[in-house]
Amino acid sequence: MKSTIDKILRKIYFRFFKVSKANNSLLPKELPQIVDFPSKNESHKIIHISAFNYGNAGDALLPIALQDTWSHILPTLCWKNKAVYPVVDDQLINQINDTNGVVIGGGGLFLKDTNANDKSGWQWPCSVEMLKKIKRPVVIYAVGYNRFRGQEEFEPYFKENITAFAKKSCYIGLRNTGSIEAIKNYIPEDLHHKLRFQPCMTTFLSKLYPDLADYNQKEDFVAINTAFDRSHLRFGKNIGVILSNTAKMLKDISKNIPIKFYSHMQTDEAILPFLQSFGVKYELVKLSHVHPKKIIEEYSRPKLVVGMRGHAQMIPFGCKTPIVSIISHDKLQWFLDDIGRPNWGVDVLSSTYSKDLQSRILNSLENTQNEIEYISRKQKELYHTSLKNVKDALEKMHLN
Repeated sequence: MKSTIDKILRKIYFRFFKVSKANNSLLPKELPQIVDFPSKNESHKIIHISAFNYGNAGDALLPIALQDTWSHILPTLCWKNKAVYPVVDDQLINQINDTNGVVIGGGGLFLKDTNANDKSGWQWPCSVEMLKKIKRPVVIYAVGYNRFRGQEEFEPYFKENITAFAKKSCYIGLRNTGSIEAIKNYIPEDLHHKLRFQPCMTTFLSKLYPDLADYNQKEDFVAINTAFDRSHLRFGKNIGVILSNTAKMLKDISKNIPIKFYSHMQTDEAILPFLQSFGVKYELVKLSHVHPKKIIEEYSRPKLVVGMRGHAQMIPFGCKTPIVSIISHDKLQWFLDDIGRPNWGVDVLSSTYSKDLQSRILNSLENTQNEIEYISRKQKELYHTSLKNVKDALEKMHLN
């Protein structure tokens, strides 16, 4: 049974989401540029299907990072942006067939309720019938299986749809190994080879934007982020206790180092009354509806980021900033497992949650430079994997 606080948060979340839900007519023809590439070539056109959600810091940054990753291989690509939410129709199919191909991603698109529909069962409402009409290469790039712990199963037609996509696509690039293993449960074994590891582009931002994200001199503060969408699934019935214990722990931490709260979207700020109640001094930094450069710059600065959102771990990691993850969704642990640091996270449902979180924070603050060096090495691996996947896709699109 959902708690009162969860019902309130759901109202705020869906009211915000309804406002921020982009449609194709509102999308900019050009995304905000972070770096300059050579003039675009109209014969190198790709349709890009993504959330383009400028009210959520992670969703605002990742489609730009995706396009810039691909442009590192072929700088003259000409991108045509289309929102993920509208039902796919013949008009969009014709536009796709007039380009070299379509890229869907990144983000946690394999989720049933963010854009609930009976066409696909996941966020892009493209039916099997419409998929069959696409005559150009299809690439799913850096997406995640975002089903929450305890969340109801996908509808049966999701299995049919994702199987059709596995057959049709050049490959399905999933942003963590956990997502790969999860999607294997929905497609036949003879299609498992179509699933491949494709990390989120935000995890190697310093490779894409070294002038913005690649500096090792960190400032003396800790950045905190929390998330409250589907809070009954994140925290269970003890949400009040968990948030109170988090605030008390941060009170202790703040005695020795300043705290800043990084808000990706308005609902993240639901923890602030708890911080205020326990006398935690903090500075609020709002990262929604800001230029993507500011998001990168802000995440390059802290000595440590303690984050509950997926992009509150991946973006700082991409900026060579040490992280500690608050695990309220499996995807955060999956990322830590993939980078070989499973102990960089603490589960909110653990009986020793606040004690372990404080210990992990203090340990990280004592080993800043070592962790930066480790992150730098792992970034190179993620970046090279991503470029190989881009090359494979461009070859299928006859753009190599």
